[in-house]
Amino acid sequence: MEIKKNRYGHERTYEKISDTRIRVMGESLVSRFSEDDDGNITMYDFEGGPCFNVGGMVTFQKWKWKVKKITIDDTKIENLSSVVLEIN
Repeated sequence: MEIKKNRYGHERTYEKISDTRIRVMGESLVSRFSEDDDGNITMYDFEGGPCFNVGGMVTFQKWKWKVKKITIDDTKIENLSSVVLEIN
């Protein structure tokens, strides 16, 4: 697990949950995302960052990984946002 701060100083927790997936979560009052025509999420932006894009890179444990897929994780907790990034 790794904790990084966004530009407002809020913590984002990065956790590798399998060989090909990373969960990123943290407090976020507002989050934005976009989808392609098939309903696949192509971008997810936490309040104050980070912003993830399919095809973009994520740094975790000193490695850079390419984001293949983004899935929103429903936490059912108010103001807590979570996404799972499929990486390679």
